[in-house]
Amino acid sequence: MVETASSTQQPDQGRGAGTALGHRRRRRLSRRATHRWIGFASVIGLLVIWQVMADTGLVNSATSSSPSNVWDTARQMISDGTLGSAVAASAKLFGAGFAVSVLIGVAGGVALGWWRLLGAIFDPWVAILYSTPLIALLPLILVWFGITFEGQVVMVVVVSVMPLLVSVMAGTRHVDPALLRLSKSYGGSQLATLRTIVLPSIVPYIVTGVRLAIGGALIGVTVAEYFEGDNGIGGLILKSGTELNSGGVFVGIVVLAGASLTMTAIIRMLENRVSGWRHDD
Repeated sequence: MVETASSTQQPDQGRGAGTALGHRRRRRLSRRATHRWIGFASVIGLLVIWQVMADTGLVNSATSSSPSNVWDTARQMISDGTLGSAVAASAKLFGAGFAVSVLIGVAGGVALGWWRLLGAIFDPWVAILYSTPLIALLPLILVWFGITFEGQVVMVVVVSVMPLLVSVMAGTRHVDPALLRLSKSYGGSQLATLRTIVLPSIVPYIVTGVRLAIGGALIGVTVAEYFEGDNGIGGLILKSGTELNSGGVFVGIVVLAGASLTMTAIIRMLENRVSGWRHDD
């Protein structure tokens, strides 16, 4: 009888725990949805206030523009191909610079974090470069590479690579020592340990670094197009500013902000898929 009672209680307890967990997940999802709607409403409210202030003359629409003017300017730029060519040029530059940054940041971060002697040699330089506003190197990049696409790519890499490298390096140095000892006790080689333990463990650090690198790469693209060329979104913003076309400036800003939000959302979805096993544990 005692065994029968205990056996019937265990499934009930399991169902109760599952129900409580389901309630917590639903509450968490509900809070997230509410926060998203609040954020969306705040954006719409700000746009409405901006439009009203421009229509009533509380702000100078010639210099501050308005949502309707930005929309009309965007439609005009799309129809004449100006916006499309600018987006294509910036996407090409961003893709090249960001790919090089990810390659250098991940490979360099793992190398400096895994081999301590190598890290000891380069740690001071990493600290110096990480804390220095590397946009100051723009004049040297212009001298070394000239006003070329390669020079623009170098500028994007210089601005975006350090946060990713530092994040990956920190993650490599904080891998669970128990897992490393277990791999060593089973005779695992360094390459096998890196592949099976280190790389899966540093996925959250890579994702964090990539998020930061996206913002840095967009800054690098904009700065490079400001000073090393007249094309792309940066060139569009600069040209619109010199022509006192505030609507064109805001169009460029909206494109950059939209690109950043979209890529960050994609990275977050990839993070949830790749590191889902961590939450299961």
